[in-house]
Amino acid sequence: MSSELELRIGYRFASPVLLEQALRHASLGGGENGEMSYQRLEFLGDAVLNLCVAQEMFRMMPSAGEGELSKARAAVINNRSLVRVGERIGVPESLRTDPSLRTRGGGVTRKMVADAVEAIAGAIFLDGGYDKACEFIRTHFRMEGGEETAAGFDAKSRLQEWCQKRRVGLPKYRLLDISGPPHSHVFTVAANLADGTEATGSGSTKKEAEMEAAERMLLLIGTEESPG
Repeated sequence: MSSELELRIGYRFASPVLLEQALRHASLGGGENGEMSYQRLEFLGDAVLNLCVAQEMFRMMPSAGEGELSKARAAVINNRSLVRVGERIGVPESLRTDPSLRTRGGGVTRKMVADAVEAIAGAIFLDGGYDKACEFIRTHFRMEGGEETAAGFDAKSRLQEWCQKRRVGLPKYRLLDISGPPHSHVFTVAANLADGTEATGSGSTKKEAEMEAAERMLLLIGTEESPG
């Protein structure tokens, strides 16, 4: 498992057990040899990601203030970005979970993929140091155009501004569904405009689902180009 995944990650582990831990979901419990889930590495990786991206944004945006830098950093390492990286390097196929998760229909959720990517960053940090962890982050996360990233961060704010400029009612968000197992819920939210236009989004939190719904609404009303 490790060699192909390491090739996609772009890093060879001196201690492969760290990568194995980064891909071990809590549903497996403690193993016979005391194996741990990815949660501790996730905690560490989150800190490494934030520091590395903050350092890059600070370098790339020399005239930006604290608020703009914070938005740019959050745009780079939001859950959608983490999931995109995880899918690209093969986390969903490599993540080890209790078989009951799959038989109950939950499977590998977006949140699990995002958490595992953070854990991988933490594992690289422990195995190879900060520079190697940052190399992984710079390779797989889009950090070009920091000013544009910051400006395009909050889709809900952009949609609200669009409505205000046209003097129409502000968008309303409605929770449609909560699915998945208790430890990894998926929220589905609808965004509605006063004229009845509706767009839906999903995410591991209600806020993330609202953000995706707003982004889709912006595409629907023609204020933004579809990616790719």
